[in-house]
Amino acid sequence: MLTFDELMTMLEEYTYGFSVWGFFRLGFDLLLIAGVFIFLYKVLKMKIHVLRLLLFLAALGVIYVIAVLFKFDIFLKAFNYLIFWVPGLFIIVYAQEIKYSVGNIFSATKVNTVYSSKQEKKGIITILCNTADFLSQRKIGALITIEREDSLNNYIEKAIDIKSSITQELLTTIFTPGTACHDGAVIIRKNRIMCAGAYYPSTDKYNVPKFLGTRHRAAIGISERTDSLTVVVSEETGNISVALDGVINLQLTLDRLEEMLDHYLVSK
Repeated sequence: MLTFDELMTMLEEYTYGFSVWGFFRLGFDLLLIAGVFIFLYKVLKMKIHVLRLLLFLAALGVIYVIAVLFKFDIFLKAFNYLIFWVPGLFIIVYAQEIKYSVGNIFSATKVNTVYSSKQEKKGIITILCNTADFLSQRKIGALITIEREDSLNNYIEKAIDIKSSITQELLTTIFTPGTACHDGAVIIRKNRIMCAGAYYPSTDKYNVPKFLGTRHRAAIGISERTDSLTVVVSEETGNISVALDGVINLQLTLDRLEEMLDHYLVSK
């Protein structure tokens, strides 16, 4: 165990004889360590999206280079421990995401979901917004997934085949309580309802609000694994939400829903 005199000697050496630059170096060194550990804790707890995780790792690399250049020795020693332990923690925490990412590399297919015209896209958006409004006012639960570039064939093949043009009447009928597939999701590809009664893996994020039910968790789950956009209507509150890129946007107005659909759906 270090004595007080030994500790003061180390501090004097590290701060270049208690110089101003030395104390600045020490303070910045400790702030770097605290910042990295706090962010690492949030990353592991919240299970952020893979893209953001890659950005964090890139930022960590830049910080490491800065630490080497300015000789932040305390941070460098802590970083050596991180390099040893963190990869194992990420493998454990992000096991499902790694599994799906590797699977997508070898088996993922892309589909053409670009609408032939702005008018066609606007017509689909109008139907979706009117459907969401109808279901929301009556507190009828719904899960509507719009396919984008990533193919959802794996989920379509296991669901109830529909392959019909999109209409508000058909969508509201599917989600009417008591029907065979009202609990599952509808998957839409361009201007067609491909299937109903689709089931998605639920998210296992730790920070999902407890008041969100299985529909919302399933919507987040599919958005973590594909680039699809999922509209959720709560049967408890009638609130409309959208899940995209692992994030769920809650309590949307119809105007906001229309804006999101217009932004994320693509036309020629």
